[in-house]
Amino acid sequence: MSSQPSSLAISWALATISGYGIYGLQIVMQFLRRGGQQVVLTQQPAITSLPPLTQAKLEPVFDLARKLHDFLQKNPEETLSFNHAVLHGCSSNFAGFPGQDRIWGKPNVGCCAIEHLVCNDHGRKIAKNYDIFIAISQWNADYLKSLDIGPVHLCYQGIDYSLFNPGPNSGLYRNRFVVFSGGKFEFRKAQDIVLAAFKRFREKHDDALLVTCWQNLTAPEGSAFERAGHCKTMPQPAPDYGLQFTPWLLSQGLPPGSFIDLPFTHNLLMPTVLRECDMAIFPNRCEGGTNLVAMEAMACGVPTYVAYNTGQKDLVDLIGCGGFKTQKTVVPTPLMRSVQDWGETDVDEVVEAMEYVYTNQREAREKAKVIADKMPQWDWSPLNEKLLQIVCDQKTEAAA
Repeated sequence: MSSQPSSLAISWALATISGYGIYGLQIVMQFLRRGGQQVVLTQQPAITSLPPLTQAKLEPVFDLARKLHDFLQKNPEETLSFNHAVLHGCSSNFAGFPGQDRIWGKPNVGCCAIEHLVCNDHGRKIAKNYDIFIAISQWNADYLKSLDIGPVHLCYQGIDYSLFNPGPNSGLYRNRFVVFSGGKFEFRKAQDIVLAAFKRFREKHDDALLVTCWQNLTAPEGSAFERAGHCKTMPQPAPDYGLQFTPWLLSQGLPPGSFIDLPFTHNLLMPTVLRECDMAIFPNRCEGGTNLVAMEAMACGVPTYVAYNTGQKDLVDLIGCGGFKTQKTVVPTPLMRSVQDWGETDVDEVVEAMEYVYTNQREAREKAKVIADKMPQWDWSPLNEKLLQIVCDQKTEAAA
C-alpha cells in the first residue's frame, strides 16, 4: 500500500456522542488500517470515550489536533494548505463547521448531510470550493447531482458491527416493554411525535417503558413544535449543560416510572442500551443521512421503524426495516428554511407499530434478526474504504 497517499485531513471535531464526530472517527481508523501515516485534525477532539488501545493509537493524532487548534485560535488570519485530501462538513446551503474555510486541500472534499434543500448564490459560491462531494443517502445524492456542481459520490455511513450486533440483555427489564427513541432533541428528530404516540400506547399498556437518548447542548426553538401541536413547552437548559428532560416529560403527562431519561451516552455504551429494548422508533421528519442510531438498533436485532422520508428511505428500501409510510406535509415556521421532502409521521401509525410489536414480540424479533444478519455489510470499514479510494486514491470507478 506504499503507493497510497499517506496523509489525510479532517476539518471537523471528532467525538463519540455526535453523528459527525463518530463519522470522522471511523474514517480516521479506516485510514490508519489501510496504511495511512498521518492524520491531521484541525479541530481538537470534543467529548470522546474510546477503548484503551484505540485511545493509545489515536492519542498522537489528538495531540496534534490540540496544537493545530491552539495555533488557529491564536492566529485568526492564518490558513492551512495541504497537498492531500481534506474532508469538510457540508450542511444546508453548503454551510460548514466554524473555521473550516481556513483549511484547504488537494482535493477539498465536501462530506454532505443536507437537510434543507436550499442553494442560493452564496451556497453555489461555497460549493465551488469543493472538488468532490460525498453524499450519505440517495436523497442527498440526487439533490447534489441536480445542482450540477461537481462529482458526487454516494458513500453510505455505517455501524461498528464489533459493537452493534445481536446479543443478550441483562434481564433487568424483562417485565417491561421497552421502547427506545434516540437522536438529539430538535424538531427534525420528531421527539414530539414519539411522546404523543407513547402516551397513547401506555394508556393501554402500563408496563411500557420509554427510554430516551435525546440530549442536546442547545435548546431548540419551540415555534415549530407548537405548530405541530403535540407539545406546547420545551425542555429547559440544565444547570451545567444539556437539557432537563425528566421534568419536561413529567409536565407532558408521563408518570414517574414510565420513562428513563438517559444522559449523554458514548457510542461505546449504546449497544448495552439497545439490547435492553423491545423496539426502536424514529418518526423523524428529516434525515440527510440514513439515521445512524436507527442503523445501530437494527444491527442489535431490535425491531426498528423509521419514517419513510428523505435519507431514511434507504433503510426501508435496501435493508427492509419497518417504515412509517404515511407522511403528511410538514408545516414550517416563517423563519424555517425549505422543508421539501420532509414528512410528518402519523401518530396513529406509530401507535399501530408499537401495538404490533407488543402483541407479536417473537415474530417481530425473528424479522429483526433477518435484518441484523444483513448489517455486517454495513460495517464502517468497507463503506469508508470506498470513500477513501475516491478521495485519496482517486478511484472514480467507485462512484455511485
